[in-house]
Amino acid sequence: MLDFKPTEDIISMSEFRTTLADCVARTAETHRPIILTQNGRATSVFLSAADWEKICQKMYDAETYEDILVSEGESERGEVYTNDEVKRMIEADLKKLAKGRKTADKRSSKNPKNRKVA
Repeated sequence: MLDFKPTEDIISMSEFRTTLADCVARTAETHRPIILTQNGRATSVFLSAADWEKICQKMYDAETYEDILVSEGESERGEVYTNDEVKRMIEADLKKLAKGRKTADKRSSKNPKNRKVA
């Protein structure tokens, strides 16, 4: 649970501007975010870089865990491909891309704006 003290951790933007160095030190020391307000409404959150990294890592870990669960479910349902099947799918996609590039190259070579002058 987030440790949060409303009496200390909610400040106005103008107070934040005048106490920026203190806010930086406080978030690094307490690991609590500071809620910034404008006209009495919360508008932003200020927190230490270390705490932001932890939040990002937790989000990444949660997404990775979700991907693993999805993959396990697909595997249990037999929704899997062999290496050869994946290789054939990739090769087919690459051929489509190459064909699309050739078509685009032909179109651009017919356009006088794209011709090089010798």
